[in-house]
Amino acid sequence: MLKKTILEEKNIFVVLFIYAFLLIFFCSLMSPLYPFNDWSDINLYFNIGKAMFHGQTLYTDIFDHKGPLIFVIYGIGSLISEQSFLGMYIIESLTWVLMIFSTYLIARLYLDKIYAFAVALIFPVLLLSHSSEGGSAEEFIVLFEIISLYLFIRYFKNKEASAHKPAHMLLHGIMCTVVIFIKINLVVFWVFPLLAIFINILLKKEYKNLFWNIFSFIGGVLIVSLPIVIYFWVNNALSYAWDTYITLNRTYAQIGDFSRIMENLIVRFYQRLKYDNYEFVIILIGAVYFPFKYIGCRIGKAAIILSFASLYTVIFMAANYVFYYSMPYYIFSILGCIVILDLVRKYIRIQPHWYFYLLFTIVALACGIKTKEFFSRSKEVILRQKQPNDVLHKFYNIVIQEKNPTLMCLGLDATTGIFTMANIMPNVKYFISPNLPYNIYPEMRDEQTRYIEDKEVEFIILSGASFSYDYYRALPILQENYNLESTFEENGISTYFLYKRKK
Repeated sequence: MLKKTILEEKNIFVVLFIYAFLLIFFCSLMSPLYPFNDWSDINLYFNIGKAMFHGQTLYTDIFDHKGPLIFVIYGIGSLISEQSFLGMYIIESLTWVLMIFSTYLIARLYLDKIYAFAVALIFPVLLLSHSSEGGSAEEFIVLFEIISLYLFIRYFKNKEASAHKPAHMLLHGIMCTVVIFIKINLVVFWVFPLLAIFINILLKKEYKNLFWNIFSFIGGVLIVSLPIVIYFWVNNALSYAWDTYITLNRTYAQIGDFSRIMENLIVRFYQRLKYDNYEFVIILIGAVYFPFKYIGCRIGKAAIILSFASLYTVIFMAANYVFYYSMPYYIFSILGCIVILDLVRKYIRIQPHWYFYLLFTIVALACGIKTKEFFSRSKEVILRQKQPNDVLHKFYNIVIQEKNPTLMCLGLDATTGIFTMANIMPNVKYFISPNLPYNIYPEMRDEQTRYIEDKEVEFIILSGASFSYDYYRALPILQENYNLESTFEENGISTYFLYKRKK
């Protein structure tokens, strides 16, 4: 069925392919259209990934507390280009291509081609509203969710769903394990649908099928997890990986007690209605109404609703919520769009002429561009102006004058992009400081103090927004071993300081 759909509707997939690349070309700062993506998070991912592909070991030689596979993705991108995000633009674009293809296939289970095509155009525009500068861990996770969502909906669609294809369960095992090793809490998306599949097979007394599905799921888990475990085992880093990715993140999450969790969930539900309004309404339609109306399998109805509820809970219950964290639950807007367009087609019949496909694509692309409004970032290139007068370029022009410079950023801000622009390979474990308070992870600041004392890096950047700003500004050994080379002011206040090692 899937192969037949792709072959018979290949022209639609070609259009969606072009649409995805154009959308990311205009709507992600990874794109070569824009001078540089200065988002600190993705520069951190990129340079850790690059260091890993140059032989350094994650969590022991270089540090961040995210899951290992996000760094692998960025490491692959660095193989194409080490000083720019060209490789990541290609990877990001292909990610959105697969997301949009999967969206179309989900919609095709219920809608005619032209309406399913519209859903595939609308969903990425909705998703862009929370994609930040492009390339977040959550953005890549959306792809793995959508692939599984297609298979879940396909299975639960019919009331008499019984036997489940082991090959599909293998894919589920791979998809959810990849997410475990990127951002572990988001694996809750899979819990209830998978449980529903196993229960449904058991209730149908398909014992052989149950065995092969369990076997296939375990196989999918092992396909992803074994190479990762072997990597850390060979590099004597298994305990470091556990302590960092599991233990540290559990502490950092700062979930709070039950009353605080409920307060966060209720307040953020209200905020979604107030600020995301129509997007959130579409998501709720997809998460609640769609299962009741369009899912035939009774246990499948509950599974989809509970999947949304659990995903919403883990995204919004913690104190340290950031707007792009909510990207993964936007997949339910696909189901909401299906409901809405299914209603529309009862009153408006659109003929599948080529000019409608073209018109819808142009309108969707324009809406996506309007959503991001990144064109101001490219004016320096388009108008051939000088480099932007920002801290990133000011400090970069100083650092790059030295041969093979080394650098440490005592915060997580735009200056992390200097590592990428200057192709500086990290030479210390804590070369960039994630936003971890000293009371949660004291080792980072203690080690960075030792680097300063031993003069292990040539340049040091301190930001006024750093968690340990007051500590470093008053640190005597920093003044003894380093000269203040330059400062950068924002709003009349010196908020960035560049230090250079004394001879």
